[in-house]
Amino acid sequence: MQYFFECGNFFNISLAELSLVFEAFGISKDCIKRFNDIVLIVESKSVTKDTLDRIFNRLGGFIRYGEIIDNLDTFLTPYFEKERITFGISILGQSKLRRKDIERLTNEIKRGFKSSNVSSRFILPKEFELNAAQIFNNDILNSGFELCIFENEKKRVYGTTLKVQDINSFIKRDIQRPQVDFEMGVLPQKLARIMCNLTGLQSGIIWDPFCGSGTILMEAAVLGFDVLGSDIDVNALNFANENMIWLSKEGIIKGIKYNLFQLDIYNVEKKVVTDLKHTGINAVVCEPFMGPPQRKLLSVNKANLLIESATKLYLSLFRVLNEISQKGFRVVIVLPSYKTNKGWIDMNISQFINKKWEVLNKKYSSQDLKWKRINSIIARNIFILEKK
Repeated sequence: MQYFFECGNFFNISLAELSLVFEAFGISKDCIKRFNDIVLIVESKSVTKDTLDRIFNRLGGFIRYGEIIDNLDTFLTPYFEKERITFGISILGQSKLRRKDIERLTNEIKRGFKSSNVSSRFILPKEFELNAAQIFNNDILNSGFELCIFENEKKRVYGTTLKVQDINSFIKRDIQRPQVDFEMGVLPQKLARIMCNLTGLQSGIIWDPFCGSGTILMEAAVLGFDVLGSDIDVNALNFANENMIWLSKEGIIKGIKYNLFQLDIYNVEKKVVTDLKHTGINAVVCEPFMGPPQRKLLSVNKANLLIESATKLYLSLFRVLNEISQKGFRVVIVLPSYKTNKGWIDMNISQFINKKWEVLNKKYSSQDLKWKRINSIIARNIFILEKK
């Protein structure tokens, strides 16, 4: 069987996420192939739809996934036996098709339904593809189908959507959680989910040494991980605790163990290091403090000051990680880049790690794993590390 996955705004990060989640489920990442600028094709005789459903539900960097259609007429045949159909058509990625082509195909499908006395309703995409709200609000996947069309330089492929990302669940955890600290900068919920998946683990204990109000802890817990969170700021820990309690009360997490404690990463007592070493932590996922949110281009001097401050923080963190980690221990961490009036200034991961750490990025993506919005002043560079 062949399936397709539509990536979000950061193709390389999505590719790495899917590859690592596949490995976590014991599936070779070699069955994932790039089709065009946003679509990945999965071809495997051993992967079942049930497994792909479970995988898709874990992902943060994907919009929809579905099954490749070999024959459009054969695909449509079962729908001619129904009384009512709601359907939509989406073009995924760059295409030679235009709106008039979609209208022509839509009319052909509707005429076919009409000739078979099937009442049909077509949902028009706002641009070239239906968004999650349109699909959920019109119950398209249950009352009909979404036909997806995607092309590359060699061929055109049709697919039918099986699942769409539950964007409302991300919005709920982002907007409705009791506490958030905007002054310290907020990690996007989807990125927190992606980073947890980049560990390549299905279960275990994840530690966020700079947990803030707990975005990473929340997403890790939703995925089924037990979590450990620490921060130097007691108020942040209180916020994180409130958010974790809220997740439990809302029934979003069940049976998850979590522990929060104050930690000054610059002054970690030997007993704390010993305790961490014996806690059974499987991975660290974190975004250390990169400076306050920036609204305008930085001077080179200011950017260098931020890098100097961040460097001290990262060096202190890795002194602890070197002591508590064993072979196979994973770290997923963000390093910042700062945009100045003279261009971008980056940090180099090699200054923080010794030869006992392997950077896995190139194994899962040929390009940098960079999360950067348009007009961003601070970009996030994601690194996946493993203890040798």
